[in-house]
Amino acid sequence: MRRSPRTLLALFLGFLLVVALALAFLPTYQSSTDSAGQVRVSQVDTSAYPEIAIYTAVSDAAGDLQTGLTRTDFQIIEDGTPVDLTGFVGPGGTSISTALVIDRSGSMGDAGKIDGARNAADAFVALLRPDDQAALISFNSDVQTVKPFSSDQDALQAAIDRLHPDGGTALYDSIIEAVDLLHNQPGRRVLLVLTDGQDCRDSSDCPAEFGSSHSLDEAIDYARSAGQPVYVVGLGEQGGRDHAGIDESVLRQIATGTDGAYYYSPDASDLAGLYTTLAGNLQGEYRLTYLSPRPFYDGTRRDIQVLAAGVSGGAGYTEYHLINVTSNPLVGLALLLPLLGLLGLPGLLAHRRGRDLPLPDPIASDPACLAAESAIAAPAPPDPVAALRCVQCDAPLRPGAKFCGGCGATQPSQPPPERRTFCDMCGCPLAPGALRCRECGEPVVQR
Repeated sequence: MRRSPRTLLALFLGFLLVVALALAFLPTYQSSTDSAGQVRVSQVDTSAYPEIAIYTAVSDAAGDLQTGLTRTDFQIIEDGTPVDLTGFVGPGGTSISTALVIDRSGSMGDAGKIDGARNAADAFVALLRPDDQAALISFNSDVQTVKPFSSDQDALQAAIDRLHPDGGTALYDSIIEAVDLLHNQPGRRVLLVLTDGQDCRDSSDCPAEFGSSHSLDEAIDYARSAGQPVYVVGLGEQGGRDHAGIDESVLRQIATGTDGAYYYSPDASDLAGLYTTLAGNLQGEYRLTYLSPRPFYDGTRRDIQVLAAGVSGGAGYTEYHLINVTSNPLVGLALLLPLLGLLGLPGLLAHRRGRDLPLPDPIASDPACLAAESAIAAPAPPDPVAALRCVQCDAPLRPGAKFCGGCGATQPSQPPPERRTFCDMCGCPLAPGALRCRECGEPVVQR
């Protein structure tokens, strides 16, 4: 049935209305800020799934951290279902592992940037508590782990002081390197990146070969799949893809795409204060644990809402334990190969079974049977001329004639021709009157 244009327009408008209403009532679990304060979820740890660990900070209306809340002040909701806390750790009770990623490209030698970066990293390391650890990664055209995770502040600061500017900018590769370094660290994991420019891969200011081998999207996806937020600090002059300086749109994309945060420092002298504030904020977080109300290995996303002190914030996570082929293709391949083997097993067995059984027509394919057939001396058929002549007058006869057409004499009946027989077991031809097959020895069934 053909609908009128007016009817189609009404249906389309109705569809838009339904979509708008659905979007209006969808839950949004982001950090919320109002006159009462703010709740920010900084990390969701699913390494012990179905137990989930949430790291969150709560601030008041003035922006000051609230560090005196108790277990009863928090409520967690996953996908609309309230859950009970299985663990609660207040501020200062959780160890923190921080990967300090510092740009040491040639441009960091300008305007005291590298000195400011060293001072900021030194200030951060000086605030490490006994259970905290930090690692140092530097990048220019290449990425280098200068100091693996350590709680030795003197060794870390000595490694920081050895940083010198030179070369291009491989920002995206440094993020992937830091995610790998943080992967097996327990507790709170922090990835803090400082840069004053753009990755040479996407910049018109330096050759692409001095940049990353991975793209921006690959770096973001890699960090997000590992559940690793990235905190990015942009230093110095604001630029863009067409001129030197930091490309804030890219840095914000990295931060928001990984549920991290972006900070801007126009002057290198401000970095130490910024890093000190960040260290204090990290040490003021709460660690809340609970059991997921849907403890299934189904690869689906779960949304989390945290309520405390009259405000709420939220985040989400994806259950990756089903088959995480994206993060490790070798695991997926190892699981796939046995399945392919099982699929091909019936055909292999059928082929082998068919090879072991006798073929129905061995004369066309079995050389042994061909040789056996040629070795059997088949009886010569009677001479058609002698067999088809009258016994009285030697006149020619038609095949099957009972009387001679010339003299009328009665003709003897001719014996039927011998029929060739074959072995029931192997299919090879049998000699006339044979009691056993000369190839396989099977007794001949007389019919």
